[in-house]
Amino acid sequence: MSASPEELTDSLVSEVSEDDLAQITADFIKNGKTLRELKGVTRDELEAVYQVAYQLYSGGDYEKARKLFEFLCFFDHLERKYWLGMGGCRQMLKQYEPAIEAYSLAMLLDSNDPLPPFHAAECHIALGHRDAAISGLTAALEWSTEGSEHQALRERAKALRAILEESAPAAAEEG
Repeated sequence: MSASPEELTDSLVSEVSEDDLAQITADFIKNGKTLRELKGVTRDELEAVYQVAYQLYSGGDYEKARKLFEFLCFFDHLERKYWLGMGGCRQMLKQYEPAIEAYSLAMLLDSNDPLPPFHAAECHIALGHRDAAISGLTAALEWSTEGSEHQALRERAKALRAILEESAPAAAEEG
């Protein structure tokens, strides 16, 4: 019988020592390995944890989901969907700066996906970072195409960018 995702995360995290972290860092620099590979954790085991994290996120339990996404990012920092999940949790918890960081890492792993810059732009809007939000929305528009699977996101990005661009003259006149 296999361990539950919670048992797996608890046992794996407790097994990581400072020496392990030093070895992980050295192996990553030398070979590009992940902690998952170094500890012999299978993709299926991490996928089981991901499914639980996704269900928690979908159910609105963002703090518990965040902890699992942190675990996933720690064990496989090269998996884009883990960083998207982490960013989503942090965004929903109104932890906008850390959410932007997570979305930025997701962007590094796939610079053609419009989701990370779009969601980072939403965080910048919440923080009042108008220019950074416009930049993220512009990237989302450039990385999506008309009629693509991201058409709804594209339309929303266009609308948000237009609002932000129109708000600049009004804000300058009021100041």
